[in-house]
Amino acid sequence: MSIEHQKISMDHHTLVNTYFLYSADTSLFSEVCWRKKKAVIGQAKGRGTTLFVQNTPDSCWVLRHYRRGGLIGKILNDQFFYTGLAKTRPFQEMRLLNTMCEAGLKVPTPVAAHVARHGLIYRADLITQRIDTATDLHHHLTGQPLSDRLWQEVGRAVRKMHDLQVYHHDLNVRNLMLDAREEVWIIDFDRCYQRPGEQWKEQNLARLYRSLQKELSRCPRFFWHQDNFAALREGYQQR
Repeated sequence: MSIEHQKISMDHHTLVNTYFLYSADTSLFSEVCWRKKKAVIGQAKGRGTTLFVQNTPDSCWVLRHYRRGGLIGKILNDQFFYTGLAKTRPFQEMRLLNTMCEAGLKVPTPVAAHVARHGLIYRADLITQRIDTATDLHHHLTGQPLSDRLWQEVGRAVRKMHDLQVYHHDLNVRNLMLDAREEVWIIDFDRCYQRPGEQWKEQNLARLYRSLQKELSRCPRFFWHQDNFAALREGYQQR
C-alpha cells in the first residue's frame, strides 16, 4: 500500500491510502455529510461514536473521530496538543496499521487520516476498512465458549503482533475480533507503537488476562475460564 500526505489547506492535512483514494477533502471525515448521503449504516459507542458508512455497494468504512477519555476528556473532549504532524494520533495510527498490513497481520486496513490544526491544538479523524462478518470476542463469549483451537489462534495473533514489536496500549477482549472464517483480528491501535525489548510483552498479555477476569466478574453470562488462557498461551508460544 502507498500512503501519501496531502495538504488540503494551511490547517488541514490528510494521509491517504492511494489504493482507495487519489485525494481526500474534509467532507470525507464529516458525519453530517455521510448522513446527508444516507450512507451511515451503523454505529458503535466508545469514548465517542464510531460510524459505519457504506462508501460503495460492496465496501464499508469505519469513521472514528478522536476523543479523549478520563477526567481530561471532560474538559478537552476532542482536542489534542499539537507537537508536529508526524506525532499526531491519526498519522501515527495510520502508519502503524500500514506497517502491520504489509507484514500480513490481521488488522484494519487504513484508508485515510485527517488532522485539523487550530494553533496549539488539533482535532482528528481516521477511516479504516470495516472487517466483514466480524464481531468482538466479548460479544462472542457472552453467547458461547471458544474452542481451545480458537483460543490458540488468539494467542498466535497476539504473538504475530508482538513479533513485529508492536505494543498495544489497550489489549483487551473487546479489541479482539473473530470473523465468519474463524480468523482473529486485532483492532484499535490508537496510542500504540513499535518498541524494543521483550519484558513489556508479558505485561501486555497480563492486561488481556485482567480484561477477561473483569468481564467474567461483571457479566452474568460469560464463557471463559482459566484453562482458556492456558490454550491462548500455548498458541502464543507457537511460531
